[in-house]
Amino acid sequence: MRDSPALMAVAKHVHVHALPNSIYLVEAKAGDVLVNSPPEALKYVLVAGLTPPANVLLPPDMLTGQELGSSGFVRRGINYASVEFLIYSNFFVKNRRARLITVTEDQAHRLRLILLETINGPEDDADYGPYGWVRRECAAVSYYPPLGHSPRVDDMVDIVSLETGGGDLGATQIALEGEEFVFYEGGDVVARIHTRISQVAMPLTVAPPRPLQRQELTLQFIGGSDGFDPAGITTCFLAYLGTSVQTHATLFDAAAYVLVRLGNLGMASHHISEVVLSHLHEDHVAGLPELILMGSHRVRLLTSDIVYTSLLRLLGAMLALPEDEAAALFDFYPLNPGTPVDLDGRRFEAIYAIHSIPTIAVRVNGICYSGDMRYDEDWFGELEAQGVLSAARRNQLVQFAEGASVLVQDVGGGSIHSTITPRLLQALTAKSQRLVLAHTSKHLLPAESDDLAGQIEFADSGHVVALGKLLPDDDHAEIVRTIAACPLFARLSVAKRLRLATQADVLDWTDGQTIMHEGDASDGRAYIVHSGLVDIWVGGAQVRVVGRGSSIGERGAILGDLRTSTMTARGHVQLISFAPEMFQDVAERLGLAAAFARAEWLGTLPVLRDMPWASRLDLALDFLPRQMTAGEPLFSYGDPGYEGYLLVQGAITFSDGSGGLIDTLRNPGQFFGGRSALYGFPRSASAHASAASEIWEIPAPAIQRLNLLYPNVLLHLRAIETGLQRRRRQ
Repeated sequence: MRDSPALMAVAKHVHVHALPNSIYLVEAKAGDVLVNSPPEALKYVLVAGLTPPANVLLPPDMLTGQELGSSGFVRRGINYASVEFLIYSNFFVKNRRARLITVTEDQAHRLRLILLETINGPEDDADYGPYGWVRRECAAVSYYPPLGHSPRVDDMVDIVSLETGGGDLGATQIALEGEEFVFYEGGDVVARIHTRISQVAMPLTVAPPRPLQRQELTLQFIGGSDGFDPAGITTCFLAYLGTSVQTHATLFDAAAYVLVRLGNLGMASHHISEVVLSHLHEDHVAGLPELILMGSHRVRLLTSDIVYTSLLRLLGAMLALPEDEAAALFDFYPLNPGTPVDLDGRRFEAIYAIHSIPTIAVRVNGICYSGDMRYDEDWFGELEAQGVLSAARRNQLVQFAEGASVLVQDVGGGSIHSTITPRLLQALTAKSQRLVLAHTSKHLLPAESDDLAGQIEFADSGHVVALGKLLPDDDHAEIVRTIAACPLFARLSVAKRLRLATQADVLDWTDGQTIMHEGDASDGRAYIVHSGLVDIWVGGAQVRVVGRGSSIGERGAILGDLRTSTMTARGHVQLISFAPEMFQDVAERLGLAAAFARAEWLGTLPVLRDMPWASRLDLALDFLPRQMTAGEPLFSYGDPGYEGYLLVQGAITFSDGSGGLIDTLRNPGQFFGGRSALYGFPRSASAHASAASEIWEIPAPAIQRLNLLYPNVLLHLRAIETGLQRRRRQ
């Protein structure tokens, strides 16, 4: 990776390592400083042959509403304050405290909240409800002899801010000046690093896209390693449950960069039926914000009440949002002990596992996933003798996996994970037909367990476990699924999508092959990515990576214009190709030409500028232009809300129930009225055009669709409207 000229111009007395994903490591006199910490930052540092630093400098907040999928520490779904494993590396490996440096005190406070939830779990006994014993168990697991208690956040890390002098490291001082972090030593500027995070975030590794012949029960592992393994992906897997190839997959936990990793396996977020979240350690939850904010599909999340309330605090602090705003971004299905959840023919059951923070182990249709449970029956007996476990609780832990077809057991050893021993393997293989060991990079069985080797396998990236009868391959059905995963084409009737699937071509592209080139004339074809990943470049800069279900090339096909980007295959890629006459028929049915100008205008709004053009076109189809004359009323206080509105030009004035002036909107792109339409609230103000104006209406059903397909757009629009409401209250 090349250092930027602005950075290199002053980095004369220190060495600045520019790593992928906008990560920088500054070799300063006061000690190395890592700037920005997206997920897997520790792994990137290790792969570069560098020593993990004790100092981590985090970016300024992104204000909600400025960039899609971005708020607080999060940029386009990626959390750039993902510091948990850097802390562990310093504390447990280097035996030293880490120093986290934020820009503001508010950020420092929020970062502490995040770490309290991920390292120690909920602080308030009330959050455990009837499961107060879970807290006692967590304390027993996480007990650390050198401290004499469980490690606390304050034992492992100092959290400071530039705002209160935290940038003074002694021999090195750090300041935020404009949009740059400036490093001083001896009064001289030794490095400048821009705070803008512009690189497309990518994982170090992806699971190989192996052919998948599905059976009645099929698991496909995105990863099966731990947070310290540079060559591995943390434990995360897909479960296909049922006899129909159309059955969507259940995702267990969410590894970092999950959308790219899904895309490389030929999956889109649309194909994830639900996400099961075992607990909030970074290696299990890092990909969830990306899936929620950038997945083009509303997430159904299953976890327990304790984990959920903790998750809302984590997301609220991460995104700098109130917890109720974070809760509105996905659908929560409570999965608590003794209360199964039935979804589409799948029955999910859970117990609290025994780990350092609240964690659930889950059973569904023959699969049992332990989460990070420390499973040790002799140790359970010791805990029972100490009064930490009751006899009934011990039996629950021992018996939960009994009769499972496949048991996925996280291991890894140490005091908080299961250690691979002959006794553990004998106990677990007796419970299930197949035992899959995950959460480890060490794929070795004890010599004494050679007789069990045929029942045990290790979960590597891309590993597949399958039981039951083979399901027939249906290439046509897979093409239909891909078309349905594309929001633009999903507007077509089912019958039309089925016809398209029989008429379209499926084209293959090899790794690095150019699919289309910026500036070339369009051949009138449009495409949907069927499998693999496509890199998109504009003006020589990479702007995004897209996977299955993403529509490309439709802009040139509508206009017959020059291609506006270069697209290349990342690995083997298959595209569903629509001949010009086929796509023109689709365009006419959907009215794409009429929406074209609206899509172009949406692209002039800074927050939507980087959104894929096909997505902007899809949004534009839901907006209905309306011209208003000066003085024309739009809605009245107390009216039911059936539409939201986007101001294109002119001025809209709001007044309260008594006719008093509240505010006037004049800036194009401002959204209003959406909360009433989304939640059925009565209008909280009256509105009229105070000048000749153009607004675009979006009806309530379309806002609900927005809520399902573009939660990042809805987050932006809600942020704008919240800002308006704050001003009205002032």
